[in-house]
Amino acid sequence: MSIVAAIDAGSNTFRLLVASLEDKGFKDIYTDRSITRLGDGLSISGMLQETRMNDSIEALKKFASICSRYNVEKITAFGTSALREASNADIFLQKAFEETGIRIEVLPGKKEAELTLKGIIHAFRYAGYRPPYLIIDMGGGSTEFIFYKGANNIKMWSIPIGVIKLCQRYNVSDVITDDELNNLELEILPVLENLQMQLGMFLDSNILLAGTAGTFSTIAAIDLGLEEYSREKIHLHTISLEKLVEMFKELISLNLEQRKSVKGLEPERADLIIPGLLFTIKIMDYLGFSKLIISEYGILEGAVLGMSDNI
Repeated sequence: MSIVAAIDAGSNTFRLLVASLEDKGFKDIYTDRSITRLGDGLSISGMLQETRMNDSIEALKKFASICSRYNVEKITAFGTSALREASNADIFLQKAFEETGIRIEVLPGKKEAELTLKGIIHAFRYAGYRPPYLIIDMGGGSTEFIFYKGANNIKMWSIPIGVIKLCQRYNVSDVITDDELNNLELEILPVLENLQMQLGMFLDSNILLAGTAGTFSTIAAIDLGLEEYSREKIHLHTISLEKLVEMFKELISLNLEQRKSVKGLEPERADLIIPGLLFTIKIMDYLGFSKLIISEYGILEGAVLGMSDNI
């Protein structure tokens, strides 16, 4: 039995999965996460901030210690949007390696989407959900859309819009004004029009809509009223468009400090949830979806399965 680990160095959250490889996939041993907001300010300056880099390296040090404790034989670590775009990404990658021994591979958007799909297919097969699927992987700096109907019928799109970028570009951290909401919607509309054009004939009532990554985990946690994060309770939670609209109306009526007290909403995500929820609602409304399934399986699990394929 091989013990391996995957690390997602995301634009908002660093996540760790330690797993044992088995004949039919893998078994979770340990998971951890740290909200470091590595991509904070990137859309304005084009660079990673020193404090955010330091916070991210501290998260990697913690993960390295955990991997040592579990006698992990192989670690695969990867970066996404923030590390694709930042002009000083190489400085961070070198410093991270020197201080933690973890070498981070920066994934192209397509590879990020492929690993996400691999993880979700694995989860959905066990849950009995049959394709076609439309998967949304909404990160801090980018969003991936994946349409899957079978091994020979896959379409993927990666767009450089994520919740951190939207939050900072339109100043939606505190009380939300009508003008700020309108500006957000204007940014999102071309994405929806392009997505509808790309999907075209594939859109029908049989498609299962799935969301993965932090925004969707937060949506589920709020809907469930969780006191603390629970991967098991969030995974495969289903929520209706109607409930999402109610949640959005409630949250935009609150200021930032009030949102930090909402059950299920981590304080570090109190600003990001507004653009994330609005983007989700607009996608569902524009494309005609009435419900969303939230998957805690995604890119980490896809990476672990990829290691299993290579052993």
